[in-house]
Amino acid sequence: MSTNLVFPSGVRPFAVRSSVAWDGWARHGFAPLDVVVEVVLGSGQLMRLAGPGRCSWLAGHGRWIPMGSGAVENVTARATRARETVRPRVLLVLRDNPQYVVTELAWASDTALDEVLGWLGRPVTREAAGLVSVRERLQARSNDYWLLEAAMAALELPEAGRDLPVLPGISVVVSARGAQSVLAGTVGSVVEAAERLPRRTPWECVVVDDLSETPLRLPAGLPPQVRLVRAAERVYRGGARNLGQQLSSHPVTVFIDDDLQMAPNYLREHAVRHLLSPCLVTVSGRMEYLEPTAPRPGRLPYGKQGSADVFRQLGAGGTVGPREVYRLVGRGDIVASRPLADMGFPPDYVAYGPEDETFVAKALSRGAFVVPVAETGVFRRGYRRAGDLVSQDMARVDAFLANMDRQEVHFDAPADGGWAAAR
Repeated sequence: MSTNLVFPSGVRPFAVRSSVAWDGWARHGFAPLDVVVEVVLGSGQLMRLAGPGRCSWLAGHGRWIPMGSGAVENVTARATRARETVRPRVLLVLRDNPQYVVTELAWASDTALDEVLGWLGRPVTREAAGLVSVRERLQARSNDYWLLEAAMAALELPEAGRDLPVLPGISVVVSARGAQSVLAGTVGSVVEAAERLPRRTPWECVVVDDLSETPLRLPAGLPPQVRLVRAAERVYRGGARNLGQQLSSHPVTVFIDDDLQMAPNYLREHAVRHLLSPCLVTVSGRMEYLEPTAPRPGRLPYGKQGSADVFRQLGAGGTVGPREVYRLVGRGDIVASRPLADMGFPPDYVAYGPEDETFVAKALSRGAFVVPVAETGVFRRGYRRAGDLVSQDMARVDAFLANMDRQEVHFDAPADGGWAAAR
C-alpha cells in the first residue's frame, strides 16, 4: 500500500499485493470496480454496503440478495439509533458483480456504524422526515475519499507504469462562445490527450457554440469523434454544458471551457479514477496561464491548485463550506461520472456565474466524492476571467451579484430534486 495513504483512526490496511489484485481484476476483463464495506450487524445480518444510489447486498440463504436504498436506510437507521458498533471489512469488488471480491483493502474493529456510512459518502446522521436541502446535506457527510485512494494503492495506479486496460468511454463537452481564435488549440489538446488513452478506449468531443455572433467553425483535419453543435438560443455556460451532455453517450464526461487546453495526460489521469469509483467528481490540480500566441506546451502545467487536505475538509466536520468551494473547483473544468453529469448544471446563471461550485455542492449532497488530481492540469489561454469585480463593467457586476443570489436559492433547495428556477 502507498505510504502516503492516511487511513482513518482505528482502520488497519491489509497487506495487499498489487500483482494479486491486478490478476484478479484481469480475470474479469478489467471491468469497472467499486469499493464496498462488509459489516455484521447486531442482528446477525451480514451486509455489503455501497455508496448512495448504488445497490447494497444482504447475505441470506447461501447467496447475496440485492437491497435498494430504502431498505438499506431502514436497516442502518435502526442499528444507528441503537448505537451499534461493527467490525467492517473494506473490499474492492467488480461493479457489475459485487459478489466477486478482487481484494481486501482494510479492516477495523468496534467502529460506529454511522462512521462506516460516512466512508461511503452516506450522511453520517439520520435525516429527519421531509425534504433536506443541499446546505443541510453537506453538513451531514464527509468528503474523505480514502476508499478511492486505498483502491488505487492496491492496484498501484496510476504510478505503476503498466499498460492500463480499456478505460470507460469519455465524452468531452466544450462550452464555447466567440472563441474562434482559441478553439483550435482547445480541441487539439483534447485530441492529443485522447491519443494517450489505452487502445480501443471510446471517446468523443462535443463543442457547443452558445450562439456566437459569428458561428464557430472547427479546424480541418480533426477525427470524426469531434463534432460541433450550435445552440438554438443563448443558454450561457451551464446551459451549453447541459446541451452537450444530452448529446453525449459515455460513462464519464469532461466539462471544459473554450479557453482551456488539456495537459497531454489529462484524460488518462482523470478516467482511471472513475474506473474505480462510480460516483465521483474530479478536478485538475494545476492550471497555468499562457499568452495568446504561445505554442501549446507538451508538458504538465506549472503550479498546484491546493493541498488535497483542503478537499477533505469539505462537508461534515470540515472547515470549508459552500461559499468556499469555488476557490477549490472554479477552474473551468469538471469531470463527472454519468449519473452526476446527467444531473446537469443550474440553467439560470447568466454571464459570469458560479456553475462549478454549485454543481459540486449538489454532487456532494448526493454522495459524490470530489477529488483533486494533482498529476495533471490545464492551460488557460488569454486573459484571466476571474478578477477584481471593480475592474469589470457594471453590467457584468450586476449579473454576477444576481447569480450569487440565485446560488443561495440552489443551496437551500432539496438536495434530491432538480434545479429550482431561481431567476
